Formats: sequence, C-alpha cells, structure tokens
Amino acid sequence: MTAERRRIEALLNDSATPIRWVFTGDSITQGLAHTNGYRSYVEHYAERIRGEMSLFNHIVINTGVSGNRSSDVRGGFAHRIEVFEPSVVLIMLGTNDALDGADGLERFREDLSDIIFRSRALGAVPILQTPPPIDVPNAPTRAALIDYVEVTRQVAASTRAILIDHYEQWYADSPEGPPASLLADAFHPNENGHYVLADAILRELGIADMDSSVATQVMS
Repeated sequence: MTAERRRIEALLNDSATPIRWVFTGDSITQGLAHTNGYRSYVEHYAERIRGEMSLFNHIVINTGVSGNRSSDVRGGFAHRIEVFEPSVVLIMLGTNDALDGADGLERFREDLSDIIFRSRALGAVPILQTPPPIDVPNAPTRAALIDYVEVTRQVAASTRAILIDHYEQWYADSPEGPPASLLADAFHPNENGHYVLADAILRELGIADMDSSVATQVMS
C-alpha cells in the first residue's frame, strides 16, 4: 500500500478532523441535466460518506464545470481547488480535451501533472479518474478520447497517483461499447452511469461499496 493510500485510509477513519474532498472536472463531474434529476456520482459519494458513514466533518465539494478542459482546471486552480484547503482532490478530465485530437495530448499531460503537483503541495492526496467511454459513432469529434485516457494512466503511473479507471471498468463489463442504459447521450452518463461511477470510487478507495446488485443491474 502506498503512502497516499494509507493517508486515504486514515482520513476515512477520522470522524473528528474537518476533511474536505474536492471533486473537479467537466460536465460529468458537475452533474447537470444528464442525471435527470437524480444524484450525480459526487452526490452519491457525499451521501455514502456524510450520510451512511456519518462522517459529518467530511465536506464534499464539487467544482466541475461544463465544457471544461484540463487547461481550465489548471488555470483556475486557485479558486477551483486551493481555496478549499483540500485533503483529497479527485480529478476527472479528458472528454472535452479529446476534441483537440493528437495535438492536445502533451498539453493535457502537462496540465494533469501540474494539478497533481500543486495539489500535493497543499498537502492533499490527488486522485486521477479516467472518464467513462463514449459512443464514438455518435460522437466522432471525441474519437481521440482513448488516447487521453491512456495519458491519464501514464500520468498516474509516473506520479504514483491513485487511479480510478472508469474507462477500463466499463469496457471490461461491456466490451462492445458503453451500454445505452448508462448514457444520456453519446458521452454523458445518465443517472445509472453516475451510480456506477460512484460505486467504482468507493470500491477503489476501500469504502463499503454501493448496493452491488443495483450496480450489476444498471451495467446490464
């Protein structure tokens, strides 16, 4: 177990210290209308931590913004992340960056690396997340997403950051492509997709997972 995983474990056993979990990214993190009025994955996470686990001193903050790319989060680091004095920063980016194709990959790599470096400088544990896969035939301008997913994996490996690989999980469960039951459109998860995203985070961080029967059902 790495030092940062031990740190996460310690945080999850600390009910007394004020702890801030900052989630940042694009419209998938923001939640928006694609959840059809149901909880986003960040809201599911907050319910598990602050509701079911009664960790009332843990605060879950969502700074996702629709349309954002890694450069937006990097450029807005001060008000998106730093101002909240986070204990943990969860970063999911790439779906909009993919619009830049191969030309944007090195910029994306540099942005993610910088966000991780600056988060650690604040004393926070950074956690990278790959976005879920998309329906490429209906979102051809984002066909390069797999390349951005691979860069995310490489940055996680080179920086020894915790990685939650949603992309890999969705394809493992559905090799033919993302199930329509999890998507609101070609690249936004719906309420079922958000449930699956939250379940993956909880499992990866060693927290009691969501109702496994529900997670299995929505993936089918």
